[in-house]
Amino acid sequence: MHDSQPRLDAQVAKDAAAARREAGRRLAAGKKPSLMRLALNPSLVFLRVYLGEGWLLRGTRGYIRARAAQLASFLTEATHFQMATGARSPAPNSAADIPAFQGATLPLSATIICKNEGGYIEKCVASLDGFAEIVVVDSGSTDATLDILRGFIARGWPIKLVERDWLGYAKQKQFAWEQATRDWVLSIDSDEWLDDDLRRELPALLAAPDEVVGWRLRRPLAFYGQLNVPPKDAKPERIIRLARREKVRFDESALVHEGLVADGRVLEASRGLLRHDRALRIDEQILKEATYACLKAQQRILRGKKPSLLKLVVNPPLYFLRIFFLNRVFLYWIDGYILARTRAAYSFIGEALHYQLSQDGGRRA
Repeated sequence: MHDSQPRLDAQVAKDAAAARREAGRRLAAGKKPSLMRLALNPSLVFLRVYLGEGWLLRGTRGYIRARAAQLASFLTEATHFQMATGARSPAPNSAADIPAFQGATLPLSATIICKNEGGYIEKCVASLDGFAEIVVVDSGSTDATLDILRGFIARGWPIKLVERDWLGYAKQKQFAWEQATRDWVLSIDSDEWLDDDLRRELPALLAAPDEVVGWRLRRPLAFYGQLNVPPKDAKPERIIRLARREKVRFDESALVHEGLVADGRVLEASRGLLRHDRALRIDEQILKEATYACLKAQQRILRGKKPSLLKLVVNPPLYFLRIFFLNRVFLYWIDGYILARTRAAYSFIGEALHYQLSQDGGRRA
């Protein structure tokens, strides 16, 4: 045994690829997934590595090593389960039948940032029919994204397309926000879309009293490898996305999980959903989680925060319990369990990378 360890985000990428290969091998051999293996094997792997292989004696590094092995086991079992049940990333949308714009009915701007979102952006933009203005800031798409957007423009859609180098999540979204001209603005991701109930609710939201500067919209958690409508009893996230242009701004110091900061009263919309279309399978989703976790760790270091062993140990299981029970994703049974465990994995990766980057002086790979 030795102390050298790869950075955790790099290790997760290797483990995700290995999980995909192993799950494929199992399926080819006719082996069925097991709920018992999904629930128990990762914990058994942790105990074997941490206690049996002696990583307990290596302090924080040893704990991270054992938890990383646990995560690799979970990825294998979860990928096996999802591949066996046909879970996969959504098929790209077709841009063949983009409708003509029917005319603005809402004094409302929308802002979108994107790069290589050809599989999703058509559904996003189509759900904005009736908006007075749609600002799209593209940062160098090489797929069909720009062709799809230009197809909308050719059919009369009020799209203001701006091509600009990537500035980072918060700065790019703030730049897009500043290009909008209407009093009320909706910030929407390129893989999100408004359901019919939320579209019908928009006129009432825009008629809010002057002291109301924004609305938190309800966004259900996306379950990996599927696009099913969530059970009505599942608790959605509530995030500020609709606001008065001059009363909010993005926190440009945030490297990830950028959000609107409001100067005034913000209410919660009670009807409709902001749907999320990118239901990636777990072996793909975990790569995004690792990327976001790395940005979060770097952000903490830039803000002078030190890593915490207590957070490394306690935060991931608390995150699991919050998602599984408070967000009521247990209603999804196995799919909900996988989602909650993956969110806990994000928490672990973030705390572990905070430690690793601090040891390495905060340098990037």
